[in-house]
Amino acid sequence: MEFSLSYGPLAYLHILYIKDPLRKFRAKDLLHFLPSFLLDGVFFTSIFLWIGNNMEWAQQNIPLIQTVALFIALFGAIQLACYAYLIYRESKEAKRVLRDFEKIKTWLNYLISFWSVLIVFLFIAVPIALSVIEQVDENSEFLYKPLGSIIALFIYVTGYLYVLKYSKLVETYSDRISKFSFSTDELSDKKDEILKVLSEEKIYQDPGLTIAKMARQLNWPINNVSRIINESLHTNFNDLINHHRIIAFKERIVQPESEKYSIVGLGQEVGFSSKASFYRAFKKETGMTPSEFMKNQV
Repeated sequence: MEFSLSYGPLAYLHILYIKDPLRKFRAKDLLHFLPSFLLDGVFFTSIFLWIGNNMEWAQQNIPLIQTVALFIALFGAIQLACYAYLIYRESKEAKRVLRDFEKIKTWLNYLISFWSVLIVFLFIAVPIALSVIEQVDENSEFLYKPLGSIIALFIYVTGYLYVLKYSKLVETYSDRISKFSFSTDELSDKKDEILKVLSEEKIYQDPGLTIAKMARQLNWPINNVSRIINESLHTNFNDLINHHRIIAFKERIVQPESEKYSIVGLGQEVGFSSKASFYRAFKKETGMTPSEFMKNQV
């Protein structure tokens, strides 16, 4: 359990890095490790050195030593609960800009679940142990042995899940985010900008729309537009544009004035350059032709 108070901060800062791989370690981040430095480091080191030179006193004051240790364990449980909440909050607030994040969130759920088991046990066991401190040694199988088993299970299971199952995924996710040269929040904002020019400015209505034209509209490099569409919207440029054209088509066919247009005419109104491209895209997205779709609406 040495330096156990540093585990919560390490896990939390790692989650911040997963959310934003471009985040740099800051001086104020060291404050997270202050309890571990003062208690795990300075306090326990001093106590162990003093006890080593005063064994007779230690043997006469075992309940006092155990009381101090149990209070620190209770403080550790409170701290772990705080960091479990912080990690949960970060995972809830994270922008789902890449599909891989859902798998990473599964690992975070495992982590928080195992932490919760440990926290609940400590909150139950420590007060009981403090209330019967004189009998703790004789009944250690009800405290220390279960605690040791839970911690061992906690370490091995979370270690297995992360090292063998999720570390490669986290590394790949972080590498992909890093290639954008901006944070996940910025990536989410840029995704929203793309959706805005499509939904509000309706640039999809241009039959000659290309990714180069969209890049000029956004004032971005072409490769940024392409990469954000692929990674953040999980599609490609053509399918994205056709998707918005099909949505617009579906909205138009329910309007009364649409009756004076043919199906192909409506398709051209929303940006399709030909009947063939319109029917091909519509069939790909809906599994039926525009004519079949309209019949189903009757």
